[in-house]
Amino acid sequence: MQEPAAKLLFDTGAFTKAIVVPVPMGEGYHLHLVKFGRNGGSEIIERQRGGYRVFKSLDAAISTAHGIGFRRIETDLSSL
Repeated sequence: MQEPAAKLLFDTGAFTKAIVVPVPMGEGYHLHLVKFGRNGGSEIIERQRGGYRVFKSLDAAISTAHGIGFRRIETDLSSL
């Protein structure tokens, strides 16, 4: 899901939280947006040209989540 679509869905209350996690077997971070509901699952922010967006720093991922509308953002560094 790209950032503009995430902003629209955030405004409708579709997400419960944002979580920044390290990229598996790589460098950088992904931004996961957790959907509301029992079977919600999560979406990962994508690039415009396809593929998941990789943020080089925690600050960049947090800034993007804040721009979408989140005021509370979690970081999960357990896989480091």
